[in-house]
Amino acid sequence: MMKLKITKAQKNTLVIIIVLLIIGAGVCFYLYYTTPHFMKESIIKYQYIHRGDVNYQVYLKPNDVYEEEIMEEGNTYITQIVDNIKVNFIYNFQGDASANIKGNYEIIALMEGYVKQNEVTKTLWVKKFPIAEKTNFEVNGEGISLDKEAIINLNEYNEYSKSIMDNLKVNSSTKLTVMMNVNITADINGLSVQEEMFPAVEIPLNTNYFTIEKFNNEEIPGEIEETERIQVPANMGILIINGVIVVILILTLLYLTKFTEEPKIEDIYLKKFCKMFKNHGNRLVALNSKVETSDKNCCSVRTIDDLVRIANEIGKPILYEYSSNYMNITKFYVIDDNWIYVLDTKDYIYQLIGRDVVNKLLNEQKRHKISKIQNLPENITETMLE
Repeated sequence: MMKLKITKAQKNTLVIIIVLLIIGAGVCFYLYYTTPHFMKESIIKYQYIHRGDVNYQVYLKPNDVYEEEIMEEGNTYITQIVDNIKVNFIYNFQGDASANIKGNYEIIALMEGYVKQNEVTKTLWVKKFPIAEKTNFEVNGEGISLDKEAIINLNEYNEYSKSIMDNLKVNSSTKLTVMMNVNITADINGLSVQEEMFPAVEIPLNTNYFTIEKFNNEEIPGEIEETERIQVPANMGILIINGVIVVILILTLLYLTKFTEEPKIEDIYLKKFCKMFKNHGNRLVALNSKVETSDKNCCSVRTIDDLVRIANEIGKPILYEYSSNYMNITKFYVIDDNWIYVLDTKDYIYQLIGRDVVNKLLNEQKRHKISKIQNLPENITETMLE
């Protein structure tokens, strides 16, 4: 298996980082697994239903039209023969456990004068009449029921309405709203809930005939919730992910220790050579034959950049003798009429590598009893080791 080539400093740095990551991941795994975990959950402590209802009966005066004395809901009623209206209010509160239930109720009548303009109702005046004074109640149990009635003398309210309009000098429509206002509180185990309901009927006034509308006939459920912290097991998904990360880090550490090695000088040389080809490849021309230098003056060039500047100045390409093995490409040439400019690639690249790196690699290879580095000139080796 081909080993990854990295320097000793890089390898040591990676090993330290991975070891620290393994320790950190292990600590996180341990702390997450051993620490109690909690979540907030809403617990229903008390459930209830409260319902408001309203019914009515219309009592008639003796007349030649109707034989019955009482008309039930949902009819149209002639004002002239109506004696009074009996309104029955019912309210029920029922919980699923015993609680301290307390509150109050009252029955009132609201007389309202209003006008309609462009389908918009505007209130001109309001008069309140108490029918049943506010009354408190309190029980300990699962529920409470209220059943109250109010007698509405329609003629009296019609007359009162007319007198108000005469005094105010306004002509408006009027209506009478009769309602029972219920306010209730339930206390259980230190928890409390408050509710209110307003069952009502609406009766038009000062009309020859009318119908009665009912409002807030409804049943509304409710509940008391309490948020509690409950302990839950550790999330297995997080534990698995953490464990996988630890395993990957351990395998990476094993790979670094078993399947890596420091690069040889040839590896560094080839890397530098390939970089040079990448930077200046568009200026280089490969030759299948040898370059003849015997009939020209020869000038040695120090760097590839110097050779490129010369090529640009005289307008000539950079030549080299082609080889499939980069280690065998040892010289670059720029040829003029009388001069030939030469860059020794081995000298140039080993200078780039640096004396300290070369000495380190050469000494390492000496310890492994390698007598000579492949394709490294003896004069370069000796110079670097001095």
